[in-house]
Amino acid sequence: MSAPTTTPGGGRPGGHQNPGATELGRPPLLSRLAGTAENVLFQVGHMGVVGAQVARAACTDPRTYWADTRDDMYYVLRRISVPAFFALIGYGLLAATFAVAILIFLGAANRLGTVYLTFIIREISPLLTSAVVAGAIGAATTSELGSRKIREELDALRVLGQDPIRLLVLPRVISLIAITLAYNILGILMTVTEGLIVVSTLGDVEPNSFLTTFMENITVPEIIGNLIKMTLIGLLIGVISASKGMTCGYGAEGVGRAVNQSVVICLTAAYAMDVLFNMILLATNPSVTVLR
Repeated sequence: MSAPTTTPGGGRPGGHQNPGATELGRPPLLSRLAGTAENVLFQVGHMGVVGAQVARAACTDPRTYWADTRDDMYYVLRRISVPAFFALIGYGLLAATFAVAILIFLGAANRLGTVYLTFIIREISPLLTSAVVAGAIGAATTSELGSRKIREELDALRVLGQDPIRLLVLPRVISLIAITLAYNILGILMTVTEGLIVVSTLGDVEPNSFLTTFMENITVPEIIGNLIKMTLIGLLIGVISASKGMTCGYGAEGVGRAVNQSVVICLTAAYAMDVLFNMILLATNPSVTVLR
């Protein structure tokens, strides 16, 4: 009895090969989606692992890493202070001019202090600070750790019995949190000052009126919530930047892709954290929703 003839097209004579099938019998689209989902799960899982390792390293002998954190903060501030300062000035002036123009059109320029509470402290300043920190410091962190990875310095540290998380990642994460908080406070002060100048110049409003309405509406939960939110955003940016640097592909192309992906993921995570935290803040503190 002769064996049945087969063809590459599907196991039967006269069959045609399906160009839309892969070796596993799945269409290329499903294969790409499965590969993308697998990559996303790996990246998220690695970020969670890095975050847990950073927390463990921070609780282990906490007296030993503050010198490295201080040196890293000095190095970062020396490089990005001037561009970050001018970025805060430019975007803050744009936000102030936009808000004053709308209120003048509505005939309520004297209420700018009330609008600034929700417009600046809750939204503009956190997102602007996140963009500056992620685009400047986060990208530099990813680039540095990625360069160390492709030079196999991270593996060399592990062979020597050293922990790369403790030596390289933890100081940078702490400095990112501190710089995020500092630039957030600076952004609020600068934007409020620019709003005072713009509304006094264009809106013909007394500075005392602006400051009075602003101080009447600001509350302690609002300030504490802003500081907690920016601490979490700084932690997210630090962990994401470090994780992308430690998992980048080899070569200059791999490091470049990791930097681009790091900035995009950091901005997306910061926006999601901002929205989620504001929802929780407003739900747990209804008094902050009352405009006075």
